[in-house]
Amino acid sequence: MNRLFLSSVVSSMYLYSEGLQSFNDVVITATKTENSAKELTTAVQIISVEQIENSGASNLSEILSSVAGVYINPSGSTYRIRGMEHADTLILIDGRRVNGEFSKIFELERIAADMIERVEILKGTSSLLYGSDAMGGVINIITKKATKDKLRGSIQVIGGEYKRSADFIVSKKFKDTSFTLFTNYINRDSYSKDKVANIKIMHSGVEKSPSNSTLPATGNYGTLASALSDSYSVNNDYLYNLEVKNIGTKISHNLNDAISLYFDFSYLEEEKDGEYISDSYATAYAGGSGNIMTKYVPAHQYNKNKRLDIASGLDYFINDNMHLNYNIAYSRYKKDRKSYTPLYSQLGYSSYEASAFSVNESVIKYLNNNLQFTHTISENNRYILGAEHRINDTTSTAFNVNNRTYTSFFAQHEYDILKNLKLIYGARYDKTSIDEDEVSFSFGGVYRLTNNLFLKANYSEGFRSPDDRELYVDQTTPTGKKKLGAEVIDSSHGKTSQYKLKSEKSKSFEVGLLADFDIADFEINAYQTDVDDRISEVTYSNYTSFENISDTKIRGVESALSFSPLEDFYIDMSFAYVDAKNEIENKELVEIPKSIAGLTLKYKLTKSVELKTITKYVGEQYSSDEVKLGGYTITNLKLNVTNIMKDTDFFVGVDNIFDKQMDDYLGLIPQSNFYAGIKYKF
Repeated sequence: MNRLFLSSVVSSMYLYSEGLQSFNDVVITATKTENSAKELTTAVQIISVEQIENSGASNLSEILSSVAGVYINPSGSTYRIRGMEHADTLILIDGRRVNGEFSKIFELERIAADMIERVEILKGTSSLLYGSDAMGGVINIITKKATKDKLRGSIQVIGGEYKRSADFIVSKKFKDTSFTLFTNYINRDSYSKDKVANIKIMHSGVEKSPSNSTLPATGNYGTLASALSDSYSVNNDYLYNLEVKNIGTKISHNLNDAISLYFDFSYLEEEKDGEYISDSYATAYAGGSGNIMTKYVPAHQYNKNKRLDIASGLDYFINDNMHLNYNIAYSRYKKDRKSYTPLYSQLGYSSYEASAFSVNESVIKYLNNNLQFTHTISENNRYILGAEHRINDTTSTAFNVNNRTYTSFFAQHEYDILKNLKLIYGARYDKTSIDEDEVSFSFGGVYRLTNNLFLKANYSEGFRSPDDRELYVDQTTPTGKKKLGAEVIDSSHGKTSQYKLKSEKSKSFEVGLLADFDIADFEINAYQTDVDDRISEVTYSNYTSFENISDTKIRGVESALSFSPLEDFYIDMSFAYVDAKNEIENKELVEIPKSIAGLTLKYKLTKSVELKTITKYVGEQYSSDEVKLGGYTITNLKLNVTNIMKDTDFFVGVDNIFDKQMDDYLGLIPQSNFYAGIKYKF
């Protein structure tokens, strides 16, 4: 075994190929060992550095939005793989868990595109290797690292009608030491639509307009009603203003031929704000048992977030067949969220700042320890043993929670039982400090029918432990609703007992066929995932909470075809169909498109000029109030010119070229908009 190659693999030094995705690409995320995509028993999608650079994307969200098998709704409020919730998808950076929002939504917009070497997307349950939160799959973002002895780097600037970004990366590899330094800046304008806020004052449990004559004419109600108009115009933001700053470094050092060390550091600052209409807003006026409440009030939300990540690790090649890897990672995430109202004076507050509500000031700390031993008995026989220990320490105005610990052990065996048949199977045990014990199994095989055809099948089990938000949250949301965790008691809002949340559990089975030819690649997969004890947010008269209320069944088929019918002309097609139902109520699950299709056309006009279109169709889906929403199609166009000057690339593009829109429930897509960028490489 080539130690240098394996070392680069373990530390996420991935190879990539030009053109469309190749099934010969080396994938690590799926098995934590090196395998080509066609040797895996599960479906994996690779987004190469070339695809990223040609996409015109400024962040990860924009990259994934063009992937047909992944659904990100236009407002960015949810994303799904194979119809599973975003909470079921684990996000990794260089193989490590990401610390941040419980919703995970913000994360997609924080990672600059130019710092990404490749993205590996595992579709389907991946709890064997990754534990909780991986029932729906894994998104592993592999960042760029030094590969050349000379000082190398790039500077990229993108400017457009709604977005701007700047990226700088430099790296060098010495005899035994290599380093990479990166920094980037992302700025995006809000995208909004005018709406009318029809103000209501709550009186005796009834919503009343300020001009309603049945409201008391004197006292606090009279003062409030006389100060408010019945309606206000609001510039409602569907995409918030965004500013992200990142800086980081990666250093690795070979002590000798057998031992190497690495150290990673990164720091992020993010500001995000936008206007909206709050469902409920407390006034400063007393009335009855508490302050007088209003509804449908204009509000402005501000988020200021910071994250520090430090990681270090050791690779030890005991001999040519045995490898030991240990890494420790610390992450500190600080969140500061507040909402205010421009109607602060009318609601009785002395200042804009005094009207603050839905305050969330949190500090979330992770400390992860991971140990993995890999033994390659022979070319066709390999196993890995792993252990993980994680401590979560949360301090928050929105939570009242003690530290939580997670301990797990796993084993996986890869074995070519026959010349043409490879098996991959294993088991995992997880224990948490909230008295949960989970055991997960996975078993799969891939059979080589011919040198170009591969038949695969896989069964896997997964789970997701309830998170701190679902267990312990106690806050007023930005929309004005009281949200209480399952274990929180708040008699003032009517919650008088605790609810014992159970972990969600899944069983997933898939079969697939993969064809790898010189002129074309084709893949089709069919799958079924059953989830028991699905955790859902439930609404009561005065609050919302979390309970295990449903079992779900998700069935689907997905296919992809890549081919080149003419020299310098490439076509990439994909289609996914999902049937997702609540088994108890026999209803369609909401916000899951029935079908998603993608078409990418790429034509090299000359050796240095390339024209590319990306079209994505999102089919019908149901809203939360069981209304069927129509589908929509978005097409983006991009022109790339490499070496327009020495070591300088230039690109221009138009997003949403046909100016398509969709139902307001899903959000708004910016109208047809132009951007341009330039990249200098040295």
